[in-house]
Amino acid sequence: MDMLPLRGPSASVPDRSPPLAAPVPGTARVIRTHGESVYGTTVRRDFGDVTISLVTGEAHEAVRPGRHIRPDPSESLRVFRALAGEIHVHQDGRRGQASGPQIICCDTSRPYRLLLPRPFHLVEVQLPHRHLGMSAGDTAKLTATGWCGRMGAGALLSQLLAGLHDHGTEIHSAVDRVGATVAGLAAAVLADRLRHVAAEDEVARHDLMLGIQAYIRARLSDPELTPQAVAEHHNISLRYLQRIFQEHGTSPARWIRDERLARCRSELRDPRLGHLPVGVIGERSGLYQASHFSRLFRDRYGLTPRGYRTMREAVPT
Repeated sequence: MDMLPLRGPSASVPDRSPPLAAPVPGTARVIRTHGESVYGTTVRRDFGDVTISLVTGEAHEAVRPGRHIRPDPSESLRVFRALAGEIHVHQDGRRGQASGPQIICCDTSRPYRLLLPRPFHLVEVQLPHRHLGMSAGDTAKLTATGWCGRMGAGALLSQLLAGLHDHGTEIHSAVDRVGATVAGLAAAVLADRLRHVAAEDEVARHDLMLGIQAYIRARLSDPELTPQAVAEHHNISLRYLQRIFQEHGTSPARWIRDERLARCRSELRDPRLGHLPVGVIGERSGLYQASHFSRLFRDRYGLTPRGYRTMREAVPT
């Protein structure tokens, strides 16, 4: 059962797909796309590129076989926090479970099995890989393992997810910043866990990647922001910088471009910035030639910047 698209940046939309007979425990449902929700009543909300879903349902099992997985740049980490019931995840050769404040995750780029053995109520967050500074190899060390949600950064993340269940529908502005906060805290928890299971050089490379991404995001408006400038600032060679990004299936130049376009998309749908011309929106993120900005945006999102803004303004909230 697919989750319905949002009607607006502040919308909270219940899944009103035709009802299905509730599966009995042990009955498997095959997941064909990573955007499919856990079976049940779903309320989904987009916070920028981060998607948060509240799901209530009966016991069931969901399986994503390898034959349904295709290379997809939007692959993400699915992070679950149970509010009632328990969650079992089988992936990467491990079996883990979580209940109460614990957190558990699976990665949509690889096969997994999700088991909910009794009626449940949960919060799910879908986090694109690019927000976490992690490659598929990194996440393979973290999936299907329950994280403590009672202390440190894990407790903060667990409480934040529970709070989004209680108050997420009340947030009507700065939704992209909320998404960035969730992604940032999740990345911090993941980085802390990675230090316990990965080799020292892997941890150092992940920390470097997070630092590089933060440096780029803080300087998107700078027209002189180039891969060479990034490499020089971090005292590494351009070749090594390219190798780090290659592990994430991209390049430094493409990542900078995609972050600029994502920032522009966020600002185009922000009603507080509706008075700014489209060209100024592009310039605020370092895209200074209007025609070039329009072409890149259309290639990435299927609409021109002006068309995207018009569409967002026309959708009722």
